Amino acid sequence: MLEVKNLSVWYTKDRPVICHADVTLKDHQVVGLLGVNGAGKTTLINTLSGVHTEFEAEQILQDGARIGFSDDAFKRRRYTVFTEEQAFGYWSFSEYKKYMEKVYQTRLDEQYVQYLVEGFRFQEYREQYMNKLSTGNRKKVFLILGFALRLPLLILDEPLDGLDFGAAEFLYEVLRGHKSCGSVLMSSHIAESIEMTCDEVLLLNQGVMTSKEIQDGTDIRKEVKEWLRDGD
Repeated sequence: MLEVKNLSVWYTKDRPVICHADVTLKDHQVVGLLGVNGAGKTTLINTLSGVHTEFEAEQILQDGARIGFSDDAFKRRRYTVFTEEQAFGYWSFSEYKKYMEKVYQTRLDEQYVQYLVEGFRFQEYREQYMNKLSTGNRKKVFLILGFALRLPLLILDEPLDGLDFGAAEFLYEVLRGHKSCGSVLMSSHIAESIEMTCDEVLLLNQGVMTSKEIQDGTDIRKEVKEWLRDGD
């Protein structure tokens, strides 16, 4: 679904955060992104989302066609939920939903939106300004609409941050369900979330990326410890 070859990303070019990485996201998969703090997970997500522009890549393909991360056609096929989102503070969920429908030129399935709202226990907050919501409830706004768009690529940067236990369990459910319509790239520092939802893991360590499929019974904690040790 998305293939990036020989990707290097930097803030200062002679000190790259990510070095010559290959990123491949297959159709209908949930892919976890792991790494220690400062490894470059958020930088990679910002690059894929067209926010961070200090990078170079040998080739970027979506469904076999050459693209750029900032191309309008690619933007309309992906949605990113950032770790902290402070924009749209004076909009309610309902207002932001109408805006998303206009931007993505679609009408959301109201029945599915309601399913997500109820699952995340967000019913009473739909008309409140987002800057009045707690961190967790503000995160739910973007998660609900991200899943409701049902796009080919959903990118989630630490989606569990701020969520309570019930919302986290529901998130696992909708993550697995999203594979019917698209793929998910999700960064997380919680091993359980990777084990319960992901088909593959990308590990960032000292600028180098390693990928590994997750089989039944995979002990993510053990695997990550070994990957980190091998990278030292």
